[in-house]
Amino acid sequence: MAWLKMLHIATAVLWLGNFVITGIWSIRAFTSGSAELRRFAAREILFTDLLFTFGVGAAVIMSGIGLAALEGFNPWAVLWTRMALLTTIGSGVAWMLLLLPLEIRLTRLTKSEHVLAATQTFIWWNIIGWLITIALFSVIYLMVARPM
Repeated sequence: MAWLKMLHIATAVLWLGNFVITGIWSIRAFTSGSAELRRFAAREILFTDLLFTFGVGAAVIMSGIGLAALEGFNPWAVLWTRMALLTTIGSGVAWMLLLLPLEIRLTRLTKSEHVLAATQTFIWWNIIGWLITIALFSVIYLMVARPM
């Protein structure tokens, strides 16, 4: 069970770390005034989100469900694991329905150098992305506090 717990923690760190770091460096790229940096940022936002949100996010969820199974309880029947799963799944749905389309649009807009539209899209991506990130940090609280 120790290896599964380590995997769960490591993937959670990578997953949330990617969200925070991408948010920070992308702001720096978009405020640099460089069209080349904006294009690079848009392309890499999409790439890292696909890699980390799908791949690493799936590993976080699956390892958490695996840990619950090894401890012999249904994660939907316990308040803190249910809330963690709902928050995580909800953030994934929000990413697919809101952020992913914005990322695709942002990539297209930065290639065509529509600076104003790209900037507006980037602002919306940031607002929604930071709200999702904050929600996901609440999952860490749930994992530590385990409220009944």
